[in-house]
This record gives sequence, C-alpha cells and structure tokens, in this order.
Amino acid sequence: MSEVTSRGSGLAVILLSAVALVGVACGRGTAAPAATPLGLQPDVAEAAKEALSEETGAGAEEIEIIRANQVEWTDTCLELGGEDEFCGQALTPGWLINLRAGGEEYEVHTDLSADTVRIKR
Repeated sequence: MSEVTSRGSGLAVILLSAVALVGVACGRGTAAPAATPLGLQPDVAEAAKEALSEETGAGAEEIEIIRANQVEWTDTCLELGGEDEFCGQALTPGWLINLRAGGEEYEVHTDLSADTVRIKR
C-alpha cells in the first residue's frame, strides 16, 4: 500500500512541476513590470518624477530617487492638504518618495498607484 502511495505522490510532484514550468514559459511577456531596486514600481517612480519635473522645470531624466518607503497616510490628501481643502479621514496606503533635482531634495507623497501625487512645499 505504501509503495502505491509513494508512486502516486511522485507522479503528482512530476505533474505539478510540469504544469509550473509550462505556466512560467507561457507567462513570458505578460508579467508585471519589475520593481525598481527600491521596491518602487516603475510607473509610480515615473509619476513622481514627472510631477516634480512639472513643478521645478528639471527634466525627468535629471531627477534622482534618493529613497522610497511604503507608508500609510492618515488622509486622502496624503497629509499634504491645503487650509481650504477637504481631505477625507481615511487610511490611504501609498509612498513617501525623496527625490533630488538640481541639487535640491524634495519630498513626494503618492497613493499606491500614483493616481494622486503631491509635492511637499
């Protein structure tokens, strides 16, 4: 009985391995873009650089990422709301990104997908 179970287990491992290999091979070209070395998704990094580029006039290619940390903002304005602005009081996951442009350092706040990007002034 144990010999049959052992053979069945071995066959299951072989079949699962084959399925995994086929899945990896078929998935080429459809995988999500790799994260930057900082763990920051490339599209979020680009959105932060573009926002700072518009703010400062520096070219996006001249802007350097110093560090990026995933955070949980305490409001929907990413803790950078203005005096006359209504900000929903809700925990909002996102990124705190420190950038350098033209020798100056800047703090950029985003939500997780960078649909909202704000620069600390």
